[in-house]
Amino acid sequence: MNFAQFEASEAAESNSCPICEHILPGGKRCGSPALRGEPFCFYHHNVERRVPQVNFMMYLTNPQPERNPNFKYAMPYIEDPESLQMAFTQFLHAVTEEHVTTERGWLLLSALHGAARNLRLLERAAARREKISSRKKRRAREKRVVAQISQHPPA
Repeated sequence: MNFAQFEASEAAESNSCPICEHILPGGKRCGSPALRGEPFCFYHHNVERRVPQVNFMMYLTNPQPERNPNFKYAMPYIEDPESLQMAFTQFLHAVTEEHVTTERGWLLLSALHGAARNLRLLERAAARREKISSRKKRRAREKRVVAQISQHPPA
C-alpha cells in the first residue's frame, strides 16, 4: 500500500459516519457526527425546542406588536458569528424603536457581549485543536510511511 492509497482508505473511513444536517446561519453545514438514526448531532437534535418561537423580525408583518400584552422580545438562537450579528441587528432595532426598556437593553447588550466573547474563545480553541490534530495525523502518517519503507527497502 502506497501513501496515496493509505490516504484514500483513511478518507473513506472518516466518511462512513453520517454528518449533522443542520445549516448554520452563515450557510455552513454543522459538520459534527449525527446521532445514530437521526439527521442531527447531539447539539442540534433538540435545537427546535431551544429556538425562540417569536422572532423580532415579526415587526415586518405586525408593525405594532407592542400593543399585544403577550409580546416579549426573545433573544435569537446564537451559535456562530453570523447568528450573533443577526441578534445584534435585532437588538439595535428593538432599542431604536424603544421596544425594550433601558435596563433590559443593558442586560441584552451584556448578554450579546458575553456571547461574542465566548464565540471568539471557542473559535480560538477549535483552531488550536485542529492544528494539534493535523500535526498528530501528519506525524502518524510519516511514521507509517517510514515503517513501510523500512519493511520494503528499494531494490
